[in-house]
Amino acid sequence: MHALFAGLTTLDVIHALDHEPDLERKTTSTHHAMAAGGPATNAAVTFATLESFRPQHTHTPPSAITLLSALGEGTIARSIAADLAHCQIRVCDASDPNSQVREPAISSIIEHPGGRMVASTNARILTHTAWGSRLLEDALACAGSPDVILIDGHNPELAALVLQLGLAPEPGPEDDPFARLDARPSYQRILDGGSWKAWLPTLLPFVDIAIVSADFCPPLLPSAEGEAVADFLRGFGITRTIQTHGPEAIQWWWEDQSGTCEVEKVEAVSTLGAGDIFHGAFAWAIALLHEGAQPLPDTPEEIIRFASRIAGISTTHFGTRSWREDLKVKKEVETFLSKLSSR
Repeated sequence: MHALFAGLTTLDVIHALDHEPDLERKTTSTHHAMAAGGPATNAAVTFATLESFRPQHTHTPPSAITLLSALGEGTIARSIAADLAHCQIRVCDASDPNSQVREPAISSIIEHPGGRMVASTNARILTHTAWGSRLLEDALACAGSPDVILIDGHNPELAALVLQLGLAPEPGPEDDPFARLDARPSYQRILDGGSWKAWLPTLLPFVDIAIVSADFCPPLLPSAEGEAVADFLRGFGITRTIQTHGPEAIQWWWEDQSGTCEVEKVEAVSTLGAGDIFHGAFAWAIALLHEGAQPLPDTPEEIIRFASRIAGISTTHFGTRSWREDLKVKKEVETFLSKLSSR
């Protein structure tokens, strides 16, 4: 199996407080964590975690997880790369050597009883498209064609590279301008739509499944109400949309069907990264179907429930990584694999 992710990579520095902070005083955290983060990166780590619980057969090659991103240079970049390598993720660093900013993006996060404070530089390193394309070719040569692709909308040039893999070049004046859009690959291309970004219209025609948050509000829409968002995305050819609402029910539109899935209640300690973890779990389930040459289900409910349970388990732990050691995760993987084998 080969999963391909493209998007933002940050260094997440996370602190937990047992009280609401006084902005004029120094305070001591009760917990802290530091790890590579970012939407696509957290999804890739989730994918690798779930895949580590799947029995590996001697006659099949080991699975591969590739992350196309921009790490930059320096000690922090090397620490991020080492962290992701430990997670069995191959990082393709498409940083532009001419970028004025060379240090990785950093997110500082403080969680406290009253909510969360976040300060982040976001994607600030310029990307080198030609170099990114070369790195992508090397990854595909080693791991083969992808079974799933996920982008988070950051680093749009890199997102465009992975979304248009295998498609014909841009059409000439005598060619059908819609031919490239109709030639969809066999694997699914997933959008992590945490928030609207100005450059998304150029990427959306190459997306097969959009997973958006309640904050995803395209321009000209009065609100991020699910039905309106799904109709908007359908105009770009996306007929499968899922909208999450934190701990509330998840809405979905799947071809000509729609529905909701309730989210199981848990005693949440931290919701940081839960959406990214949901996306990574969803992508893992979709990749399993493609690897097994199984068609997509008539509705996404079973996959949504699985991804939601994994995300729910993550919220019972502090930070974005400690949940991976929870034996409930392994049990959920085993249960899902059992259901998949009985289809």
